Amino acid sequence: MFEITYPRHGAVLNHHNGAETANSLTVKVTGVCDAPGTILVNNLPVVRKGKEFSIDLPLTAPFNTIAAELTDDFGTLTRKITVLWDKASFLRYDFFIDDNIFFLTDIAKERPKSLFDNFYLKFLKRMNDEYGTCFTLNLFFNNSHEPFDLTMVPECYKGEFADNANWLKMSFHAQSEFPDRPYQNTPPEKIAADYDQVLEQIYRFAGEASYIPMEALHWAMARPSAFGELYKRGVRLLEGQFVSPRTGITDDGESERITDVGYFRNLNDALYIEENKYLYDTRYNILFWRNDCTANLWTVEQIKEMVSSVQRDTIGLATHEQYSFPRYFNYLPDHFERMETAIRTATERGYKPVFFHYGILGNESWGKEVL
Repeated sequence: MFEITYPRHGAVLNHHNGAETANSLTVKVTGVCDAPGTILVNNLPVVRKGKEFSIDLPLTAPFNTIAAELTDDFGTLTRKITVLWDKASFLRYDFFIDDNIFFLTDIAKERPKSLFDNFYLKFLKRMNDEYGTCFTLNLFFNNSHEPFDLTMVPECYKGEFADNANWLKMSFHAQSEFPDRPYQNTPPEKIAADYDQVLEQIYRFAGEASYIPMEALHWAMARPSAFGELYKRGVRLLEGQFVSPRTGITDDGESERITDVGYFRNLNDALYIEENKYLYDTRYNILFWRNDCTANLWTVEQIKEMVSSVQRDTIGLATHEQYSFPRYFNYLPDHFERMETAIRTATERGYKPVFFHYGILGNESWGKEVL
């Protein structure tokens, strides 16, 4: 056996994981080896105690290769991993909202003087005014509940969308709310075509500045063969539940540990993401992540407790648009209260609003485009 036991391949590390200076993050790399021989890590000698070895190793770049080499009478055996340094990390949160189509349906029908005369966008604007919250609205192309699609959104609000694009952005989610799991067994070409269809309309009625690459696909299920097409379209993050998912307001989840709603990631990956929230996959250059709180699934008190309990520098918040609308069959009268509770709790704890797409999870210390 010859393994690096810490950190994990694809880990995102920051000042909580080692000693940080302006130029490096020094972490303790550990491993196990049950064979005799010489062990080097990045060409440096390690401390070896029985089967265990360790070394304090400085990370100096956003992407860092850690190479452990065992040399014995039979040659050299190498284990290589890649980890990310979240340099100068700070307290921050991201908020995305899935399944958006109702507010655009209403705007197209009612033609309000301002976008923010619409009750849904008015609430989001208040959250931005009071807390600075940035929102990503993931869009459906079709409204499954009435005859409407994005081609029917007028262009007369393009300037107002552009004026608010610093905090209000839109992206692709799916063709429509139903059927469930639309991309679980779908060819990559279909996902690409659906993505481009929505992107074309966002550009048309809101402008390029209002677009941000997708971070959450509808039902978080697509086969790895589709990741290349998503990457071409700027996707660098994919959010899901990965293990023991909770998919409805009356769903308590399975007692057995099962992988689902998570892009077919294996159980090892899913369990790691559950505990650590983030895992970078070097095969696809995509960071898989799990949010901390989906507002439509929890009560106000549960949300406050969940957001208060986070002990990381990052908090992922999410919800679904339709629960804000009285005409929806699962309407939640306190949905806005749930959302504001999550935002207010994060804000009171010192977390700042960001878009996780930029930099490393909203931290632009290495620049705006890192992943």
